[in-house]
Amino acid sequence: MKHYILISLFCGVLLSCTKTIDFDDEGYANQVVVNSFISTENYFSAYITKSSSILENEQNNSPAEGSMDLYEDGTLIRQFPSQVGGFSATDIVPKAGKTYRMEITSEGKKLETETTIPEQANVISFDTATVKNEFGSKSTKYTVKIKDAAGDDFYRIVVQSESLDFYTVDSLGIKKRKYLRTKNLLGINSDDPVFKNLYNNFGDEIIDVGPSNEYSIFPDDYFQGKEYLLKFQISEYNYGYYPTMSGGKIYERKTILIQKLSKEMFNYMKYLKLYNHYHDNPFSEPVPVFSNVKGGAGIFAGYNDNTKLQFEKIYIPFSMDTIKVEDGYYYGGGY
Repeated sequence: MKHYILISLFCGVLLSCTKTIDFDDEGYANQVVVNSFISTENYFSAYITKSSSILENEQNNSPAEGSMDLYEDGTLIRQFPSQVGGFSATDIVPKAGKTYRMEITSEGKKLETETTIPEQANVISFDTATVKNEFGSKSTKYTVKIKDAAGDDFYRIVVQSESLDFYTVDSLGIKKRKYLRTKNLLGINSDDPVFKNLYNNFGDEIIDVGPSNEYSIFPDDYFQGKEYLLKFQISEYNYGYYPTMSGGKIYERKTILIQKLSKEMFNYMKYLKLYNHYHDNPFSEPVPVFSNVKGGAGIFAGYNDNTKLQFEKIYIPFSMDTIKVEDGYYYGGGY
């Protein structure tokens, strides 16, 4: 009898917690969505699409038609006529310290959004040390000293890897050497508090304290206006030339970008990771994806990646002028 009483009480609690929420799907469908990430290394481009209903089986945003006025520090620098899918200008490369604003007319709506390209990161020293773990895998420790400027700044560490390999193909008894270039985005490992503090990941591995800082972003809260020693690692596997019967490696290059992000870029990446981490968890509060587009949805954000540190290992000396290179696969994610 006691079991029946407990079950009745449990059902009563569940029913008492039920709440009807009016859902306005039309408010989310048919929105004009803007997507544009601008930097000092690429020409200007922006894309506009029309959002679909979340009740549809396939949520593929279709290109939208619109016109746009582009401003730099309040001065109109380009008017784009009405076109489908977005806007681009190969003669416009965003500049550090400048604020860019887009005023878009699309689907009978007016949208406005702006972002500022930060000044480049000030790296005053850099050091490396290579160590091996108990299993023989090599890991390089990096120490970067950053001189932070006054005010709020936002950073990201990006590691790019590029390699050129050769291999031999046999076609109808004719052997031919080919060259393949492969690019990767590598993650970093770090116990530095600037990375851990973003999602409060200071607990042990048993307790889920939040998502990992996959994008390696951090604000200057710990060192605003001061110098700071940033420490991190990149795991390296088979980082060397190992000749085989079919081919080998010619060179391997790593580029570390110390990026400065606009506040919009930082918030977008921060909350995108939170959304991806929690959106399938029925016990978590909903996390909205950051948007800075008035009158619509989406993101317009800037970053500066002019501060680069590059390392190259050449295994076989080749004149690159005599090599026909094929582009291989690009692995990695993020922005």
